[in-house]
Amino acid sequence: MEAVDLGEFVVRRGREADADALVGIDSVALEGDEDRAASIRRWCRQGPISPLFVAEGATGPLGYCVVEYTFFEQGFVTMLMVGPSARGTGVGRRLLDAVAASCETPKLFTSTNVSNHPMRRLLQRAGWRPVGLLHGLDEGDPELFYLHRPRSGTAGSPSQSGLRPGRVDEFTARLDSAWEWWHAAVEDAQEGRWVRTALERQVMDDLAAATVGLGYLDPSVEPPLRNRLCRIATWAGALRLAAGAGGWDLVPVTGVVPPRPAGMAELLSAVHAVGEQGEAWLRRLSADGPPPLRAVNGFEAFLFGPGSVEDLRQFFYD
Repeated sequence: MEAVDLGEFVVRRGREADADALVGIDSVALEGDEDRAASIRRWCRQGPISPLFVAEGATGPLGYCVVEYTFFEQGFVTMLMVGPSARGTGVGRRLLDAVAASCETPKLFTSTNVSNHPMRRLLQRAGWRPVGLLHGLDEGDPELFYLHRPRSGTAGSPSQSGLRPGRVDEFTARLDSAWEWWHAAVEDAQEGRWVRTALERQVMDDLAAATVGLGYLDPSVEPPLRNRLCRIATWAGALRLAAGAGGWDLVPVTGVVPPRPAGMAELLSAVHAVGEQGEAWLRRLSADGPPPLRAVNGFEAFLFGPGSVEDLRQFFYD
């Protein structure tokens, strides 16, 4: 990968000469972790095929990211480190975008501890999707795995689904917009721009209670498609009741930039847009046939599983 001009800094492949400077901005290596320092030097020694990408500004390296291909033969971001003085300036996001663009496999994964909220916020903003939770690595702090979410138009194709291109684009646009509105609300809550009221917290509790039976599915059982669509659609009704209880207006989100700071209305609108699609699929199932499987999977992943709406209170309760 050639150097990419990012304005105030560039992202390029690491070189052996970068090793000392990268050790100097790595907070773990600076604390005396010899294994981290040795890993940095090993990554840098691999020359033109180095798995390490460096973000470099006028003063030198600002951060680095490592992508390797030992995770079930798929890409995996092994390390993302931004120097203390460059944090919060967009360096981490640019590094993630650069390695995603250079990934040599169809899928790119990474993971972080559930307790690592800054990294989770960064991954959410960069369009990564939570896909699984692993217990046992760090006691009491599970590892949350993420998958890089494809850009619009890659979630399915007319030839795979048998549907007109416009309809596939419609599903993708709705889901992408729902994620954007969701991320806006999560970010503004976690950054303190949206302070939840007692009513909002109570409604969150009520939503969790109303949908508690929708989440877990025995992985050995393949439920009928109609059941899967019903699980998605149920959220639409629950969201309308919640919005009515609090006086929040549910608005269409497809193709619309969320107002900032985002709050309860924006969060509920994002989730309602996903549930509403489930309702539409159910209504049209006999006439249109089954929707694209990848689209259904994407909408389910928004609602169910670690890091999804199912874990809503985990994101907002402090």
